[in-house]
Amino acid sequence: MLDLTKLNKQQQKAVETINGPVSVLAGAGTGKTRTLTYRIAYMIYSGINPSEIVAVTFTNKAAFEMKKRVIELVGPYAEELSVSTFHSFCARFLRNEAEKLDERYTSRFLIIDEEDSKQIIRDTVGELEYDTNKYNSIRLKNLFSMYKNNQIDFLEGAELIIYNAYNKYLKDNNSMDFDDLVNNTVELLKKNEKVRSYYQDRYKYILVDEFQDTNLAQYELVKLLSGKNNNIFTVGDPDQSIYSFRGANYANQQRFIKEYNPKVIFLEENYRSTTNILAAANKLIENNQSRVGEKELTSSLGEGSEVMFVTRSSDRDEAYFVAEAIKIMVAGGYDYSDIAVLYRSNSISRIFEEAFLKAGIPYVIYGGLSFFARKEIKDILAYIRVVLNPHDTISLKRIINVPRRMIGNTTVSKIESYAKLNNISMYEAISEGDFGAATNKRLRSFQTIIEALKEEIGKVNNLTDIIDIVNNISGYREMLENEGEESKDRLENIQELKAIFYNARLENEKATNIEVLEELLIDLALMTNLDKDDTVNTVKVATVHQVKGLEFKTVFLVAMEETIFPAQASMMSTFDLEEERRVCYVGVTRAKERLIISNAIERFRFGMVKRLEPSRYINELKIDAQPIKIKKVEAPKKEEIGELKIGDKVSHDFFGNGVVVQEDEEIIKVAFTHPVGIKIIKKNHPALKKIEK
Repeated sequence: MLDLTKLNKQQQKAVETINGPVSVLAGAGTGKTRTLTYRIAYMIYSGINPSEIVAVTFTNKAAFEMKKRVIELVGPYAEELSVSTFHSFCARFLRNEAEKLDERYTSRFLIIDEEDSKQIIRDTVGELEYDTNKYNSIRLKNLFSMYKNNQIDFLEGAELIIYNAYNKYLKDNNSMDFDDLVNNTVELLKKNEKVRSYYQDRYKYILVDEFQDTNLAQYELVKLLSGKNNNIFTVGDPDQSIYSFRGANYANQQRFIKEYNPKVIFLEENYRSTTNILAAANKLIENNQSRVGEKELTSSLGEGSEVMFVTRSSDRDEAYFVAEAIKIMVAGGYDYSDIAVLYRSNSISRIFEEAFLKAGIPYVIYGGLSFFARKEIKDILAYIRVVLNPHDTISLKRIINVPRRMIGNTTVSKIESYAKLNNISMYEAISEGDFGAATNKRLRSFQTIIEALKEEIGKVNNLTDIIDIVNNISGYREMLENEGEESKDRLENIQELKAIFYNARLENEKATNIEVLEELLIDLALMTNLDKDDTVNTVKVATVHQVKGLEFKTVFLVAMEETIFPAQASMMSTFDLEEERRVCYVGVTRAKERLIISNAIERFRFGMVKRLEPSRYINELKIDAQPIKIKKVEAPKKEEIGELKIGDKVSHDFFGNGVVVQEDEEIIKVAFTHPVGIKIIKKNHPALKKIEK
């Protein structure tokens, strides 16, 4: 039987309340994932068939980890359990049911990513002869996504015409974008009672992780799936709802409580942070007036270090302070990977990158370009998609002239027009159409490459060999090698794909190579930046949004100034200011042992030096109902140190005040107050200053 003694009383309550609607409001670091996995395991031990349970979350990594933990608790019987992201669940649903939605869809519909969506929009704008500068694909893609996710109510004029043409193109080419996956699933469940009834009978228990991040369509999906049984279990933290710009709807939690009257369970015992950090977090978030379920995080990890507040004279000085503090921490036993530097806006990173480069501090901009968004990866995968499905027009257009084959956009347009006119695919049009002798020869050559790839891929035993086959026969390897040293990393990235293909085969040993490939391509299409596994020993430099769900021994929350944090765009709206406060709360609660909050008096912004007020959130981070006094530290100067001898009192930017207990030619030992203790420091260290008696 499942041992629940490792859970606290509130967690046990959440685990054992199986039937009916349940809402678990889980504060940061309170063991949300443990509670969720134990609940699923408890349900299975209680006699519920795993195939009747579906759990949804927001990243593939989280879904994989959740299912892995359940299997560890229950055994292989849990393999039948469905744990996935919303998009993965809907993609698999639509593989079986898409034809019931629209006759233009088949089970092999293509999932297109952001870049492909933008390219289709650019092509559509061009075909409609609109101004491509005015109707920019990046802006339109964002606008269309907001419309599909109910963030805006209507489109009009040229934007509506482009939107309709874009969606028609997708349907005509058996394709869906990310937003379509959930919306089309909801539409089909709504209009087809037979399908809806089947899935309601199939999935009797619905569990939703990170419920605070759901949008209206996702909420509607959960309602439709649970319509017969009402066994909905949601877990999340409304105080960490920070993705409204992606469509996440803060009101979903209130809506769920109002519509279902669920049993509400609070998780407030934090297993991550010390008491001083949590006290600051609690005091900050209590300033939000529209909270859903007020929680008070507690911890048994002790008080720990006090939250540190530092005001520096300039942005450069702030970055210098952070760099020096990191060096001191690493010298004291921290790994670089224990440390994160967090900010509100991406534009803030520049000054810290410069400081870290000068200081020799290894760092990574966490959440950078996804491996799967790299051009070379998308190109190789597009070749494989065309081999598996020659009628995949979008992938074919991507690689028909990569490497260059003198098949330009004009030729591609002619092929596409011919295909539409004759109601055939572009691949078929290449064989049937006459586009001029020279062009025909180049097109047949491309088709020969695809046929050769198809033949060779059909022969392979090892799935990983497919990467080399595509790389070589397509001419892609030769193209990159001709580009020289500049493309060395791109060649290495392509080789890295082999590891993914290898793992895909291990996870599905019984399936054919083609079946594994098709399943893998679905998974790769759903990859996001949130699925990155970054274990390198580097300081993580990131926006707060990028590190939600992560934790670090030390967190620097920097650039805490009005118009930056909170952001300028949020300052006229109470709703937006409260979301900004939640973002700040997320940043604070990433810290386990140390939290250092800093601001600068002057900052170089948008081409000029500006004097900025400290963020309002600084004085909201109150301890014992007393405003925090901001510690102002001016940039230290070497000449202020003077000669140091035993017994001299000194101050240090990071360690505070201490007394010299030993001195040598170049170094001194300083006894700082508890818990810092004795530290060895260079006499001329710029962070050190002598205190005059």
